[in-house]
Amino acid sequence: MELEIELTENLIAPSLTTQPNGLLRLSFHWHDKIEQVLEAVSHPLREAAHDGFLELWSCDESSRSFEQVNEMTVLIRSKQRD
Repeated sequence: MELEIELTENLIAPSLTTQPNGLLRLSFHWHDKIEQVLEAVSHPLREAAHDGFLELWSCDESSRSFEQVNEMTVLIRSKQRD
């Protein structure tokens, strides 16, 4: 399961959604704690993806890619392995 984390400075309600490209995206304000966000959101795949999101959040930066969406938002994804 491919996962991405969207961090934003915009005040938003946390959400967990399936993107058109199939990635599961966890979106939340940069100040929120990811564990609390995962407990607050609902999605049919939340339980299956819970540990994956925590792993993506905590892995070292060399294992993650960062995409600056705009001045307020960044997407974090696992780097594709060769």
